[in-house]
Amino acid sequence: MTLKEDLIKLVAALNRVHAGAFNWSVQDGLPDFVTAESGMQVHFTRDARRALRKISETLLGNRSPDSIKVEIGPYEKVVRQIIADLYAQDDFEESMADEGKKVIEKLKLLSEQLLRSNSDEFTHYIPAWTVGLENDSPFKLGPVTIFNRMDWIDRVEFSPKAMKTFLGESEANHHWKDLVRSALGKQSGEVDLAGLAGPVYSAVSTCPALLEVTVRGYEQDFSKKLAKLVAKTALDCTSLVLGSAEFFFQQAVQEERLPPAGSDSLMSTNGYLWLPGSSIGKRLRHLSGARLRQAKDDVNLLVPEFSSILSALIDPASHSHPKLAMRWATALDWFGEGNRELSDAIAVAKLGSCLDVLGCGGKFAGIRDMVINLTDTSGDTIVVKGDRPLTLAELIKNIYDDGRSKILHGTHFDRLKSFEVERRQASEVARVVLIAAAQRLMHYSGSDVDKAFRTMQSSSA
Repeated sequence: MTLKEDLIKLVAALNRVHAGAFNWSVQDGLPDFVTAESGMQVHFTRDARRALRKISETLLGNRSPDSIKVEIGPYEKVVRQIIADLYAQDDFEESMADEGKKVIEKLKLLSEQLLRSNSDEFTHYIPAWTVGLENDSPFKLGPVTIFNRMDWIDRVEFSPKAMKTFLGESEANHHWKDLVRSALGKQSGEVDLAGLAGPVYSAVSTCPALLEVTVRGYEQDFSKKLAKLVAKTALDCTSLVLGSAEFFFQQAVQEERLPPAGSDSLMSTNGYLWLPGSSIGKRLRHLSGARLRQAKDDVNLLVPEFSSILSALIDPASHSHPKLAMRWATALDWFGEGNRELSDAIAVAKLGSCLDVLGCGGKFAGIRDMVINLTDTSGDTIVVKGDRPLTLAELIKNIYDDGRSKILHGTHFDRLKSFEVERRQASEVARVVLIAAAQRLMHYSGSDVDKAFRTMQSSSA
């Protein structure tokens, strides 16, 4: 069905409902309406919404590449508003002449104008838990800056209008920074804040840090989605360097699915209850003093590589190899999820997927070749010693064929079967490979092709 035909179908559906005798009982759910600029309420039936979605998808798929980036949901809301305005002004009947070209051009022009009427630059602040790299001063990784809460409060400000009018609390609003700083030093039950300080405290009280990410050229909701993705990647970059899986629990954005900081256990034998047990989880951070300074030094060694990749996620045009940068970041996402996973078996599957994404498939042979290349280690080199020594090739086969593939395909289904050793080995291999891949990508001059990490050489080669 052509765009014109979808428009005709939409207008017919709007005409039916606004003729005055439409039976809403035949519709599913509540009436759906938009208030036009004229004040008229334009109602969209189920058929109208279906036609609207098709029109929006067609228009979205034919936008200029330099248009503001937007997903179908928010874009459809924009198109719906414009259609409501045009319908309320009786513009459709005249515009549908000439093969509908006039109304189509209006929709394209007005949708872009409406999208651009809002800012195309948004700075997002994402609350997060960290190990404390930002304790003394903001820590920067390319387009991401990590602030402790006090530094962040010093950095930001509300508009004069907001401070004057919000909730009628002008005096409290002008002192919101002092009020929030004071409240952060108290127990939450003791806090009762007026004006702007209340919602700010609520937003920052849970996490000790905030990650600042500025996104340009994206619609508001889409920019927020990208900012969160980039912020998560930045934290995972630092955890990758620090090495232990526990850092992926200690460093996470607020919305991350995390286990509790601790847990309790209850048990009985012979009908009698034991004293309850308790355990501390991996989320409690423990770096301080010299260990924190060393961690910061370690991360600083890879800041240029990470900054380059993070910048590519924000602005692909800024990077010479944006596809490979995105591939690396996606592989890191799998690595982070594998380290945060509580089940050893599922962790092996996720860590295997990390290698799979980085190497762009290729099954065992492709991943083996990539690991051999990135580690400069031959496949027949013994890398696991002890009673059951393994060559590098055998280790990769264990991770991918005997681990990831059999777990995902259902060959391994006994949840009591231990994969603790396989998990540790997969994590060690993936970490080394990810770091080497980031270092090589920084100086890579070849083609931006999916399988490049299998043959990418180091700058010293």
